[in-house]
Parts: sequence; structure tokens; C-alpha cells
Amino acid sequence: MFALSVIGQSAVAQIDITGGSPAALPSLTGNAPSPAGPSTAAATESLVLEIVVNGTSQGEPSNFELRGGELYAEPQSLTNAGIRVDDVKPGADGWVALASIPGVHATYVARTQQAVLEVATDRQVAQQIGYRVPAVPKATPGTGFVLNYDATYQRSSGEAHGDQFGVWSEQRLFSPFGVFDNTGTYLNGTDINRYTRLDTNWTYTDATKLFSLTVGDAISESLAWSRSVRFGGIQIRRDFALRPDLITFPLPMFTGAAAVPSAVDLYINGLRQYSGNVAPGPFQIAQAPSLTGAGVAQVVVTDALGRRVTTSVPLYVDTRLLAKGLFDYSVELGFLRNDYTLRSWSYDSSPVFSGTFDYGLSDRLTLQAHAEAAKDLRNGGAGAVLALGNRGTLSAAVAGSNENGKSGALASLGYQYIGPRFSLNLQGTRATSGYRDIASLSGASTFEHLYQATASVALYRTQSASVSYIDSKDTFSGHARVVTLAFNAQLGTRLSLFASVFRDFSQTKVYGGSVGLTMSLGGNASASATVSQSGGHTTADVSASRPADFSGGWGWAVQGGAGADYRHAFAGANYRASFGDFQATAQRFNGTTTGTLQAAGALVAMDGTVLASRSLGDGFALVSTDGVARVPVLQENRVVGVTNRDGYLLVPDLSSYQRNQLAIDPLALPADTMIDKTQMDVAPQRRAGVLARFGLSRYRGASVSFVDADGNAIPPGSVATVTDTGASAVVGYDGVAFFEQLSTMNAVSIHGKNIDCAAEVAFDPSTARTMPQLGPIACRATRKP
Repeated sequence: MFALSVIGQSAVAQIDITGGSPAALPSLTGNAPSPAGPSTAAATESLVLEIVVNGTSQGEPSNFELRGGELYAEPQSLTNAGIRVDDVKPGADGWVALASIPGVHATYVARTQQAVLEVATDRQVAQQIGYRVPAVPKATPGTGFVLNYDATYQRSSGEAHGDQFGVWSEQRLFSPFGVFDNTGTYLNGTDINRYTRLDTNWTYTDATKLFSLTVGDAISESLAWSRSVRFGGIQIRRDFALRPDLITFPLPMFTGAAAVPSAVDLYINGLRQYSGNVAPGPFQIAQAPSLTGAGVAQVVVTDALGRRVTTSVPLYVDTRLLAKGLFDYSVELGFLRNDYTLRSWSYDSSPVFSGTFDYGLSDRLTLQAHAEAAKDLRNGGAGAVLALGNRGTLSAAVAGSNENGKSGALASLGYQYIGPRFSLNLQGTRATSGYRDIASLSGASTFEHLYQATASVALYRTQSASVSYIDSKDTFSGHARVVTLAFNAQLGTRLSLFASVFRDFSQTKVYGGSVGLTMSLGGNASASATVSQSGGHTTADVSASRPADFSGGWGWAVQGGAGADYRHAFAGANYRASFGDFQATAQRFNGTTTGTLQAAGALVAMDGTVLASRSLGDGFALVSTDGVARVPVLQENRVVGVTNRDGYLLVPDLSSYQRNQLAIDPLALPADTMIDKTQMDVAPQRRAGVLARFGLSRYRGASVSFVDADGNAIPPGSVATVTDTGASAVVGYDGVAFFEQLSTMNAVSIHGKNIDCAAEVAFDPSTARTMPQLGPIACRATRKP
């Protein structure tokens, strides 16, 4: 039998869901301690017993003492067996009488050498199942250089004509001490010939502490009610992106109890998220649901007899919240960047400061704070995100600023609910005319207000509709009040329909709409047709495409469109290889025809070799087989390529600071190959590479048969040793010994039972590939037996 619990109640099919990890489960039985059995002995007897709790063995035996017929144990032994003893005071010697523990009845079974314990549910430690904080893999350091590039050549003819060549490039030097990075663009065309530096910085990261330090160009962190800026300086922050396997939002915690060994399954919105087994006693399931917003969790408990209890519990997940006690921060100090992409070295002369902090005060409340400072500007604010149970989340923030004695204020309020059938998002932010932040100092627009409301509803199983309203006013775009209606529908397995209309009520004759149809053509290809109307003008576009497979191959795209004042046609083909992506396109827009050639990829210098690759964003590995060519390399049991003639293969797209399994296929190696290892796990640092060396080498040896002076085989078990290298081999039957490495001439001594002799073994290295059999070779006795 089994039971699921809700605080304050006891029933067969009930369950409790709370945030975080409960410190202790509620009492389900309230059993009083059982009286001790009669005394059977006066002396103390030391025992090593198997612990059986409620009929289930706990595995490893533990130390006990039998004193006056009562069992005593050390508190740690009971804790290891899942029994809570935090409220029990041990004796002066550190041992606890089991009869003194409320909710525990102990029986010593001498015949089976067991301590059989009947333990009340509230006395047991809840079994932790489901999600566990993953261990941080030890980073595998590497040193090398990466050159990423994206080069484009464009030639136009007709009404507009000319040539233009452009290259975006990144130079990245990585080492165990961090990553130095520089990006820029070069343009050469009509009236232009220049290189513009974009970002230059050095970054050091530590995944064990979620710490990141950047010196150079960076982007400041921001909250929903603040703005980011580009700057040059120093940034110190906590970086959860270093550990994407960590769950930072509050996990729903399901608690229950089972009276017998049972299987537990957790379903979220009908999809199984966890499956496992539990021993008798209380249990807790902490599992990250694969949803954002509202949903329904179902816990199914099945005992050994097949009896099943299913309990449904509503839940709501918002990833903007931080789990209780978790915090996030970012601090920046530097100089604002001006004319980005236009000038290489344009910074303000006065420094600026920015700081952001988030803290999970509880699983329902996350606090936020943000502060900024510049020469004549001070800005600060605070906010919060509050979970409203299963009814969504509420967010609020206030901020104030002062620039040269002129004050301003900002207020923001929002509500969000995301459900499987209905979603609603309301957000309003308003600032007074004097409100300023450091983004406004860099030329960004200042806004007066931004009001947003969006509602969406699921219609039937494959359709959805939404309506949105945006009322915004800023110094760049002016005032806009736009209402948009949208509809999407999946028509069968191959067709989808989309339609939308909009109207700007702050301007006259600003309205429009579009309707389109997308069809799957099979083989990853699709086609679409769209008709749009805006400002009294109607346009129509049709397109078809098939992207290249991720593993490599050809892709293509065609498009055509027409409107009142334009005609457009486009065709292109692209090819994805292991050493880069390449594309050629041709298009005609009204009277101008343009042809484009594009190549994107990377060059990697590492371990004394240079290899071409696709563009490298995050981690990668350079596999080395020590000069052995054509060796198949596997990533997570999937063949990703073979090593080149120098024994190298570059494996891109690895996850940084996570375990990535690499292996080689030993069956494809020559018979004379020695292998150090066939599999390894690597964890590259962020945006860095690792050297995965499998340690392959060729045998330069042979099997040698030895005989004594009478022609009899050397007795098995004797040890043959090469004098020059010290390498030894055990002599087997027929006097045969195998040596992995031999020189042209080898002095060998053999020692064993009733044998002590020496021999000379000549070896031709050119025969090593065939693993030659040498001998019989006479071994001359060095002493008489």
C-alpha cells in the first residue's frame, strides 16, 4: 500500500506540492514509541547487522551494540538508513538506544543477523528523487587560435551598378587564462574602403563559481525596466549561462509516501517527465517541468501488485523568478561607446557605472535593484516579481533619476499569465519628462510611456488567435497606438495558415493586413505564398526553400514577388561542408540585378596544425590520433568524421563546461596499432577548444619463440626482459613471448624456475605491420640449474 500527503491531512491518494525543498514531512501516523523488549543479557555485545526498514533492506551492514537486550546504534548509521534522528540526543558515548526514538520499533533477529526496524512515516527522511544539481565537470583547458570569417562579394548591374566586397572577421586567442577576442568589418566598394573595429575584449570565466570577468568592450546587463548600453571598461557578473544545465527558477516539489516498494511516474500536461522507483517511506520529486506558465502535474504511484493511484495537481512555472536564496548580479564600469559599426575608437571621455542585482527572497518573490551613475547623472530603482500561485505573476518597479539638478521618475507595472488554452500579458511603463538613464547619454531615444496588452487563445487543437495593443511614445518614433489581430491554423499535417490585420489609431490611413499559406514539400523543403495590403497598396510573394542539412549537403531557395511599385525575383543555392558554408544568389529588384557570393567558416591553429572548419561560436575539440589517418571519430555515439592524413579531425558545436563524449572506432584501425584509450569526456571552456589525444602508436614488435640449448621450449611463466629498454614479457606456451617494441638488435635475458639464460633477437622494423613470428631462438644458459 502507499499514501500521498497534504499538510494537515492523511489519505491514500493525496499529494502536496510546494516550492523548494521542505525541511520535514508532516506526521502521517503519530505513532508512539514502542516499548523495549525484555532484557536478555546484561553484557554489551558488538554486532554488525543488516538494517531492514519497513521490510526493505538498506544495503551495507552497520555497527550495533546489544546492551541489556536493547539495540544501540550511532546516529550516522540511522541517518544513512533514512531515519531522522535530529531531535534525539545520544548518550555520553555518542550512541542512541533505538527504543528511545519515537516512531521506531527495533527487533534483533540473530538467525539472519538483521536489525529489523518498523519506522513511522514522520520519522523517515524523505527520499530525494528527480532533479539533482549536476556536478560541474572539470574544464579541459586548451590553447590555440581561431579565425572566424564571413566574406561576401556583391555585383550589381542595371539602374544601380557597382561592386562591393565585405568581410566580417573574428580573431580569438584562447588559453587556460581566458579568451582574447577581436571582431571587425572590412568594406571595399564604391566610395568606401575601410576596416572598422567592432569589439575587443578579454574574458575569464569560472563555471564552478558562475563567475565572469570581461575587460574591454561589453554590453551592460539590464532588467525589464532598464536599458543596456555598449561600453568599454570592466564587467564583473554572475553568469548562469556558464551552466545551462542548472535550474535557477523555483522547482515544484511533490511530496508523498509509499508503504511498499513502488514505481513513481510524473506527467506534466500529459507528457512523462520522470520515472523511477521508491522504497517504502516518504519521497520528494523535484523535477523541472518542460513548460512555462500554467499546467497540470499528475503523479502516478504503482505498487508491486499493480495497484495504481493517480493524483492531479495544478502548477505554474515562471522562469523570471529565482529560487529562494539564489542571486544574480552584474557590475560595469567604463566609457560609453559611440558610433558603433561606424568608428573604431569612439568613446565618451567621462566614465559611467551600472549595477544590477536580483535576489530570490522566497520561491514566490524575487527582488530586483538597478543603479547607474555618470558625470552629471544619478539613476536608481527597485523592482520585484511576485508569483500569484496558479494565477500568474505580477511585476512592479520604480526608478528615479537626477541630471544636473533636474529630477525624473519611472514606474512600471505588469501582469503575466500563460496557460495551455489562454494567455494574457499586460505591461505598462511611464516616465516623466525629466527621467534620464545612461542609455540616453549615448544618443538612444527617451520615452514617455509604453503600454502593452496581449491576449491569445487556443482554438480547438491546431488553431490559435491573438490580439495585441501597443501605445508608445518616444523621441525617435513619436506616438503610435497600434492594434493587431492574428490567427494561425494547422491544416492537416502539411499545411498551415496565418493571417493578421493591424491599425495605427494615432495616424490616418495607417492600416493593413496579410494572409499566407505554408506547405511542407517533404524532405525538409517547404513553400509559402503571402498576400499583403498596407496603405492602400497590395503585394504578393511566393517562395520555396530547402535548407542544407546540419551534417552537410546542398540547400536552395527561390522567391518572387510583385506590388504596385516593385518587382522582385530571387534564386540561391548553398552548400554546407565540414570546412565552411558557401552560398551563391542572384536577385532582380525592379531594374537592378545583383549577384552575390558568400563564404563563411573558420581557421583553427592548434597543436601545431591548421584546420578549416565551419564558423565556431562556442566550444570545439581537435581530435588527434597521433598521425594515424582515416580513423572514424564519434561524438555521443554518432560518427562525425574521420581523421585527415595527419591524424586530426576538428569537432565543432560542443557544449562548454559540460561533458561531451568523444570516441574512436578501434575496429577501423590496423592490427599493429596500440591504443591508449578509445573514449574520453571533454568539457571545453566557453568559446575555446580542447585537444582530445587518443594516444595511438604502431607496434614495432613481434612474437618470439625461445628454446633452450637442447631445443626444448622455455617453460611458461618465465619472464623475458629486453636489456636495453627494460621492457618485459611473460613467456607462454611453446616458449613464445610477445614484445611491443623491438630494436634492430635486442639482447634478451630470461629468468624463471630452473632457467636463467640470454638470447640475441634480430628484428626487421619493416615487417612490424605484419606482426611477425620470430624464432625459435636459442637461449644460452648463464648459470646451471
